[in-house]
Amino acid sequence: MKIPTLIIPATILALAIVAAGCKEEPKSAKEQTKDVAAAVNDTVAKGVASAKDAGAKVVSDVTDKAKELAAPASAKAQELIDAAKNLVSAGKFQDALAKLKEIGGEKLSLDQETIVTGLKTQIEKALGAGTKAATDAAGAATGLLPKK
Repeated sequence: MKIPTLIIPATILALAIVAAGCKEEPKSAKEQTKDVAAAVNDTVAKGVASAKDAGAKVVSDVTDKAKELAAPASAKAQELIDAAKNLVSAGKFQDALAKLKEIGGEKLSLDQETIVTGLKTQIEKALGAGTKAATDAAGAATGLLPKK
């Protein structure tokens, strides 16, 4: 009976020694901080990437919608601009000015605004030159008429 009584404590002692030898040492505070920081960096990087993707999608959607909404207005404005250009080329400055006034309520792109401003300036110069020429002609004609 002495042998079984010695085997049980010896077995328990052997298991305790094996368990103590296999025990994992806890990480130092510095190592734990590094692990937590790495996990936080990964989470933040994923969040930033997700936000970038969502932001890019929103910008793309808004740009597409703006183009879609601006296209019809720009097309009508472009028709009026083209008609005004043709009238200026034909020397019909009053009619061209009337066409440009019709554009007043339309949404214009930057290029269209530049063209409209240029056309208005050209028309104003032409009408101003025409008025000056008429005034000069009237002044010259006044000398030709006999005095009463």
